[in-house]
Amino acid sequence: MPANVTEKRLDALPQATRERLAHIDFTLMFKGEAVRADLIARFNIAPAQVTKDFTLYRELAPQNIEYDAQRRLHVRSAQFHSLFQYDPLRTLATLSQGFGDGFSGKRGVPFPCEAPHHLNQPALSIIATLTEAIHKRKAVQINYVSLSSGETLREIVPHTLVDSGLRWHVRAYDRLQHAFRDFVLTRVKQCTFVTDSTLNEAEQSMNDEQWSALISLELVPHPNLKHKEAIALDYAMTDGLKTIQIRAAMAGYLLRLWNVDCSADHHLTGAEYQLWLRNSACLAVAHNALLAPGMS
Repeated sequence: MPANVTEKRLDALPQATRERLAHIDFTLMFKGEAVRADLIARFNIAPAQVTKDFTLYRELAPQNIEYDAQRRLHVRSAQFHSLFQYDPLRTLATLSQGFGDGFSGKRGVPFPCEAPHHLNQPALSIIATLTEAIHKRKAVQINYVSLSSGETLREIVPHTLVDSGLRWHVRAYDRLQHAFRDFVLTRVKQCTFVTDSTLNEAEQSMNDEQWSALISLELVPHPNLKHKEAIALDYAMTDGLKTIQIRAAMAGYLLRLWNVDCSADHHLTGAEYQLWLRNSACLAVAHNALLAPGMS
């Protein structure tokens, strides 16, 4: 079916139908499969309606979908081309926060809004392969370019997409280094799903100690500030203290993003340092602690 005809048919459909088709399209792209029970639960519709939705989707995009009779679910075909357009950053937000009601690609939002410009945007094809691997508990082969080693071919087992506040990366077990690592999405040149891969115990996300370990941060207004109450109000502190828990694997990224002075003697100067980490010794367990201001 020509693209302009498909677009006109989509536009003519009721909004509720478009939402359900978008959900089928989205899950096919990013999970590699679409399940009838998922639509029934999400949209509170009868099985007969789900059958109609899959039939309609197949009419609109027959090259996108196949039925796996053995597993009794619909799977993404090798010729898949998304029926809807997806913005990479909105897609990542959706993936990180769950499939929100009303998500349908680039269709308009209820009110105008502005967000900081993002200089780096990962390729959707890379995101889709990684999310499918996470969903199916499989490995992927990547061509990865790092600052230290240049381009290398690696096989990794991804378990979580992570927004560091500045960029997106994937937390994964690196079969080359035999350890869990962070891989920046925009540095992945190619990503191939390893269909016949099996995971051993060491590669399971439950064995990612840095991901599982929690650190309690004690944040206080920076001692060099004249009017500390202003910062206490900004962060809803109690008695001048805000305690939060984060994963050890995220510590360095977040403390750098928040411009927290992590030096033991709070010696960092500059208007950007409005917070001080009172218990900097807690970072001893974080492998990426050197990313935090004052820890180098």
